[in-house]
Amino acid sequence: MSLIALAQTSLNQANSLYYILTYVLFFVLLFLLYLPGVNTRLTVSMLARGIEGQLSMIEKYLNESKSKMEQLLKERGVQDPKPFIERISEMFIIDPVNVEPTDIISRMRLLLRSGEDKIRDLITLMVPNIDNVNRSKLEVSAEVVNSLNLIYKVVRHYLILAKKLNSAILLYQLQFVVPQLVKISEAYSKAMNTFIRGIPVGDSLGPLVAAYLFMKADKKWNPSRDTVAGEVELEGRKLIVVKAEGPMATVGRPGEAVENVVEEYKGKVTRIITIDAALKLEGENTGAIAEGTGVAMGDPGPEKISIERVAVKYNIPIDAVIVKMSMEEAITEMRKEIYQAAPKALELVKKIILERTKPGDIVVVVGVGNTAGVAQ
Repeated sequence: MSLIALAQTSLNQANSLYYILTYVLFFVLLFLLYLPGVNTRLTVSMLARGIEGQLSMIEKYLNESKSKMEQLLKERGVQDPKPFIERISEMFIIDPVNVEPTDIISRMRLLLRSGEDKIRDLITLMVPNIDNVNRSKLEVSAEVVNSLNLIYKVVRHYLILAKKLNSAILLYQLQFVVPQLVKISEAYSKAMNTFIRGIPVGDSLGPLVAAYLFMKADKKWNPSRDTVAGEVELEGRKLIVVKAEGPMATVGRPGEAVENVVEEYKGKVTRIITIDAALKLEGENTGAIAEGTGVAMGDPGPEKISIERVAVKYNIPIDAVIVKMSMEEAITEMRKEIYQAAPKALELVKKIILERTKPGDIVVVVGVGNTAGVAQ
């Protein structure tokens, strides 16, 4: 009995010591947390660790995109494409001076087109005699790599800066934004796979609707670079259908094309109708169709304003038909809901034409968007 009692006494003493040490450790930690700077540094460390994990995901998407582009170039005979890819990934366009807004659209158009031409010329220099379709795939790949590289570098910059300044506030701001950037980066990575395969994306909705009309076109011509137009009859009306020239992965120059078409017909155009994909709000259904007024076009400005200016010049009303989708759905493989919305959008366009024009009128119908995989 004495041995059992001794063992129980020793066990109780050990438990008491354990509880005492636990309480001491707790109060020591509590004291340390209230010391100036300790709590902030702990918060910074925890936040930074989470953001670093998300940054590594963005880096993974960037490296995967670079590898895909490298493979594309090697398949076309380029021995060492890495220096070219690094050069492309670091390219940028400086915004025009906006303090003096006079002629800002012309300056913006020049800069944007110069950037596009630079990429195209470099690709042609690297891969001579490349066909237009494969060249457009490399151009889109270059845009994806460049965009992902920019996202990665900006997030990394603010992460390092926040750690250097020991700024929890900056990290909290990053914590709110970075998950969205990870989602965007994933969408870009998926988009690259889709464009390389040469199949339509969600944003090809506008060109697809235009392609339905192009099937009946008797006359076709190029009113601007990478853009095609065709004449179609619809119950006595003459339709001038405009879209990017497929099946290349390009959006063409629809604004310039519409301006040239209207001028070619001496301004005798009754209406302009634009069809495009539009970002949906959360809660809205993919493939939902809406009708509005104005130029439906996700453009920085030069192409869109070209249509607005020529419409104002000749007092031409502008209608818009949009099909709603998310950003990821717009740049990845066309979903079933979007494909099924195309004939419905076409019927709405025809309804607008029949309701608001009369026989003998000329109507310009513009299928806006990337025409990857959609011919005419």
